[in-house]
Amino acid sequence: MNWPELLIGANDVLSVGVGATAFALQLYLFFYNRDSRVARSFSGLLACVVFVYLTDLLMGDAQNPRLTESLLRWQWLGIAFTPTLYLEFTRAIRHVVQQDHFPHWLRIGSYVLSAVIAALAVTTDLVVHNGVKQEGAAFLHPGPLFYPFALLFALALFWGLRQTLAARRRCYTHAARRRMTYLSIGFIAPALGVFPYLLIMGWPVALPGILLWALLLLGNIAVGVMLALMAYAVAFIGALTPDRVIKHRLVRFLLRGPFAALVALIAFGVGRTVEHALGLGQYTLSLLAVAAAVILVQLGVELAKPLLDLALYREGREEVVRAQELSQSLLTTADLRQFLENILAALCELVQSDAGFIAALENGLLQRDIWCGFNITADDIAGFPLAESTTAESQDGLILWNDYWIAPLYDRANVELLGLMGIRRPQSPLPLPAERRELFERLLQQAQVALEDRRLQQVAFAALTPILGELGEIQRRQGLLRYNGASAESFELTASEELPQWVHDALAHYWGGPRLTENPLLSLQVVQRAAASHDGSPIKGLRAVLSEALEQLRPDGERKLTAPEWLLYNILEMKFIRGEKVREVAMRLALSESDYYRKQRIAIESLTHIIVDMETHLREDTAAGK
Repeated sequence: MNWPELLIGANDVLSVGVGATAFALQLYLFFYNRDSRVARSFSGLLACVVFVYLTDLLMGDAQNPRLTESLLRWQWLGIAFTPTLYLEFTRAIRHVVQQDHFPHWLRIGSYVLSAVIAALAVTTDLVVHNGVKQEGAAFLHPGPLFYPFALLFALALFWGLRQTLAARRRCYTHAARRRMTYLSIGFIAPALGVFPYLLIMGWPVALPGILLWALLLLGNIAVGVMLALMAYAVAFIGALTPDRVIKHRLVRFLLRGPFAALVALIAFGVGRTVEHALGLGQYTLSLLAVAAAVILVQLGVELAKPLLDLALYREGREEVVRAQELSQSLLTTADLRQFLENILAALCELVQSDAGFIAALENGLLQRDIWCGFNITADDIAGFPLAESTTAESQDGLILWNDYWIAPLYDRANVELLGLMGIRRPQSPLPLPAERRELFERLLQQAQVALEDRRLQQVAFAALTPILGELGEIQRRQGLLRYNGASAESFELTASEELPQWVHDALAHYWGGPRLTENPLLSLQVVQRAAASHDGSPIKGLRAVLSEALEQLRPDGERKLTAPEWLLYNILEMKFIRGEKVREVAMRLALSESDYYRKQRIAIESLTHIIVDMETHLREDTAAGK
């Protein structure tokens, strides 16, 4: 086995895979996160990676030295702008945590400097010169301006990494810190992918060439993984959709896109190797391998969906599964129409009738939904005398009306009329034979169930519609609060209807738990100030604020269990701080359980007002420069 050729081929495949991954992530961020400043700046970095890897791909096994050198020079369009886009990306991250003090002139100057370096690299020998090929790898020699540029590149990279780590420390939720950690780990990925390291000292002659390609291979793997980590973290910043939706959408996109492309490339390479070994015609097996790889990857992703859901939805998985099952079980108007059409056709065929209809009762009026055979008009159906139907001529449970057999369709309780099923009177007389009558009843029952389910869905949708706007607002606030609480100033704290619930959640998990560690109250400035006095821990800071607010709620003088002025304090202190059971607290305070819950709600609202006052006073003091 020729190991150098194998490593070179594998490196080519991975290079294409990394470029495809960067391009795919650009598309994802454009369609789903283009309103995010962080995502837009990260897309700029990805564009540099795509351009550099594209020129590497175009060079390939190029035998023309002039073409190779031209491509290496043009590659500097991506290399030169990478430090500037790192600064832009870092500036966007600082903006997320309200630390953007980056001078505007420095931003413009960095773009101008990058443009000058790119122009000099393409047209002169001041940055790079004289292309050379060593151990199969093409690179240029450094010019006099290369080392100053490399220094600026390194400064931009490490300053950005330092600022990212600082931004991580300012995150106040566990999830935000974890994602900022991913971002920090992958921060150097674009630099690893674009910087021309061989310009610094070339490749030492004493070292084997196979080591060079092994390092390049490992480097491409690292770049691909770190780019995916960065994109995963960036996808959450500024997004207004729930975290579980973002996570599921991104993972499936990566599997169906870049991963499928990489598998297809590997299949193509293996196919070409087998073709050569077996003496088959060119592309006879490789193209078939590509098609099979694409199909199998898509099928594998679909079959692996339960495992993906299990991995992605570790919390609240049962609720997600129920929501998915509900989504799949809902009947759309088209679904219902098709189902009722099939039932009506089966009924007409059963009794040998040439026409029929199904009409739903909406707001007291019959609305023609389905018909077969000739078109009975909506006015004819609307004219059916519903009020007289109970006394109309009937036979075998069917109402006889205008040459039609009419069957009323009721709900499961057989109380509410849902609609009518009408069949044009056939030649066969009533009553129907027992076997046909049994099948006729089963089909009618299916139509009744379908109409009732649709009505229940309409009621459910009508109930959900008013709260959709509120859910969207909650998601918007979640995006604001995810990385830094200063963003919470964009909405009035005192106007938030969720604030008492947040206080209740924090008290319920006062000694630890997700409702404390991921509570939106962590974003308050008063909590941030308290965190600075408690080892920088926002959790301890929130606990300290709750304790201080509770002390302000405490009346002066000696504590008494049953005194009215002590009631609110006693409820909160005994239930949440001591962790006593509701029944025990109610008994000790001489309250019924129903009265206890009313008093607890009042106590939490009082505590909420105290926290609001603390936050308001702190902001006023800050604005006054105290």
